[in-house]
Amino acid sequence: MNSNASAGGDLYPPHSGAASGSPILGAFASLPQLRATSAALDSPLAPPMHVVHAVLSLNVGGLERIVLDLIRETRRRGGRVSVVCFEHSGSLASEAGSLGATVVQLGLPPGRGRRVEASTVHALAELNPDVIHTHQSKALWQVGPAARAAGIPLIHTEHNDKVGKAVGWWRKVRTRVLTRLAAQYASKFCCVSADVARSVGRWGTVPASKIETVLNGIDVDRYADASSRAEVRASLGIPQDARVVGTVGRLNEVKRQDLLLRAVAALGPGYEDVRVLLVGDGPERANLERLAADSGLGERTVFAGYQSSPERFLPAMDVFALTSRMEGLPLALLEAWAAGLPVVATTVGGVPEVVADGETGLLVPSGDEAAVTAALRRLLSDRGAADRLAAAGRTAVRERFSLERMAFEYEARYRALMASRTKTR
Repeated sequence: MNSNASAGGDLYPPHSGAASGSPILGAFASLPQLRATSAALDSPLAPPMHVVHAVLSLNVGGLERIVLDLIRETRRRGGRVSVVCFEHSGSLASEAGSLGATVVQLGLPPGRGRRVEASTVHALAELNPDVIHTHQSKALWQVGPAARAAGIPLIHTEHNDKVGKAVGWWRKVRTRVLTRLAAQYASKFCCVSADVARSVGRWGTVPASKIETVLNGIDVDRYADASSRAEVRASLGIPQDARVVGTVGRLNEVKRQDLLLRAVAALGPGYEDVRVLLVGDGPERANLERLAADSGLGERTVFAGYQSSPERFLPAMDVFALTSRMEGLPLALLEAWAAGLPVVATTVGGVPEVVADGETGLLVPSGDEAAVTAALRRLLSDRGAADRLAAAGRTAVRERFSLERMAFEYEARYRALMASRTKTR
C-alpha cells in the first residue's frame, strides 16, 4: 500500500518477520510462568503473525505508549506490526516506524460513514493482518465491520473508564450505547484494571463472556539507566538541596495538577525549600501557571513542558504525586516506582488495585486537598518511611507490572484467536 492508494493513507515502510505462539495464561500469571513458555514461543512450527493496532492517532499519551511498547515486544520476537491511524498519524508515528512498524494514516473524519468503511476495507485488504488490536472504542467502532467482513479476529483494550465516568446522564447513556454497539465486533474486550472491567460489564454494556483484565506493564529496566539527579536538577535550575514533588502527565483538567499545587502551597512553615516539577504540556498550562503565581509558588514551580522521554526527569524528584480525578491503570505511577520514588495517589480508577495504602504508597481521596498535603508532608519529613514505600513499589512493579508480562498476555490472546480462525476455515 502507498500514499496514493484509495484508502487515502500515508505509509511508513513495512518490516516483515517470523513470529511465534504461546499457550493461554491468566491476567495475573507470574514471570516464571511466562518465561516457561519461551520454548513454545520460539518454536519453528509456530505460524508467522502480523498484528494491526488500530487507533485514532499516535499522539502523546499513556495509551499510545502502550502501543509503542507492544510494537517493540512483537518486533523483538520477530513478528510483523502495523498501526492504522484513522484521523492522523500523530507525533509518535515516526517512533513507531523506527521500531519497525508500518504506520498507515487514513485522515478520516470522526464517525463512521461510507468513506470510513471503504477506506478501512481497503487498508485491511492491503495489510492482510492475522489479528487486529484496537485501543479506543471509536477505533473499534470504525474498524469493526470491515474486520468482521474479512474474517479477521479482533481484540480490544479499554484503557479508561469512559462508561462509568461520563459526565451527565445523556453522555452516560450515549457512551454506554456506543460502547455496546462497538463491543459486538470484538472477540475479547480487555480492560487495564478490574475497575474498568466492572464498569463496562454493568448494565450489560459488554457481555461478561468477552471481558478480561490485562494489567498495563512497563519496561522496568529502562529506568535503571536514568539520568543522574544532579544533572537533571541543574538543567532545570532546581537547587540540589531542595525537596521536589513532581508528576508526569498531560496538563488537563482530568489530571488535576491544580490540586497538587494547592496542596504544596498549604504545606506551611518548614517547607519553603519544596519545589514542584510538572512534566508535560496541555490546555491547562496557562491556568496552572497563574495558580502557581497566585499561590506563592511561581518561583518554586518548574514547568518542563512536553518531553519525549519523561522518565529522564524522575530522578530529580523526591516524591511522585498523582492527583487525577480519573485513571485506568496509570503508566506514570508504574514508572515512578521503577525509578525508585515514593508515591502519593488518589483513589480513582485502577489505582487502589495497584497501590497498597501504607505499603507501596499513600492513597488519598479524590479532590481532598488536605489529605494530599498531609501525605506529602509525611513523605517529605520522614525519609525512612519514603524509602520503605519506594522500595516496596519497585518490587511490586517488577513482579506484577513488567512489559514482558503484558506482552506475553496479549500475544497469548492473539494466538488463541488466530487458532480459532484457522479451525473455522
